[in-house]
Amino acid sequence: MNMRSALRLIPLMAIGAAAAFLLAGPLTSLYKSNAVAGRPQPSASGTIDPHASPTSCPASLPMPKTATTVTPPAAPALPFPVWVNEPLGAKVRAGASSSTAQLGILSQGTQATADQRAPDASGSVWYHVKQASLAGWVRSDLVVTTAIHAASGLGWSLMLPPGYQVAPSSDPALTTILKSGDDLPFLILQTSASDTLTVQQVWSYTARGGEQVSRVALDTCKVTSAWARPDQGWPFMSAVFLGRDQTKGRSYQFSFFAADPNSPVVKQVLDSVALS
Repeated sequence: MNMRSALRLIPLMAIGAAAAFLLAGPLTSLYKSNAVAGRPQPSASGTIDPHASPTSCPASLPMPKTATTVTPPAAPALPFPVWVNEPLGAKVRAGASSSTAQLGILSQGTQATADQRAPDASGSVWYHVKQASLAGWVRSDLVVTTAIHAASGLGWSLMLPPGYQVAPSSDPALTTILKSGDDLPFLILQTSASDTLTVQQVWSYTARGGEQVSRVALDTCKVTSAWARPDQGWPFMSAVFLGRDQTKGRSYQFSFFAADPNSPVVKQVLDSVALS
């Protein structure tokens, strides 16, 4: 089974794994001990200073906002650069169909130029791309239209957009990825020799595929003015757990944090993951 299939087919653990990790890991300092156990009551005061210092905290957090529908970004005008996000690379075809001859393959991270687009019989969009002397068609879901750079750790690698960086860590089994200018990690990635984690009850928002999405409360004593954030101090946590690898004896937990329950950046990064 290839790495791409492993990512999609390995049973994914529910949100409880991510919540348990948050309570036990380095993010403990960001959360109240009971922050993920249930919804808080609305604050009794409507005059809380949105710029309060970490030592001046409201008694409780506002209720989280309801989810909003995300409009996909418009396709860029041709020609435009693309980068291969697929860990197994993007096959370059003679036509806009997987049934046409393969002309070559562009490895993950490679930049090319798209100068045409066309749908196939199933409705999938293809780009005609050029990279050095190679020219042909690639499926659009295998590439992204913003620059990406590689990050890797103990048994894993992935691609990150601009502005996202791996934070220094003394623990090779624990990786924190930060978005420049944000006060909350974008991703906490834990590598473990065990596929058993304690389940902790959280408020579950929805689940799609193998990805579990929940809301988690930020402690405004630890994250300054968390309640005044666009997510009202209740970011969405997308939790993906990859079960124990039979040859390496590892399991991987991805805990993403975003204001959007259907964050395209979360999907993009998950699509780029490769396990070794």
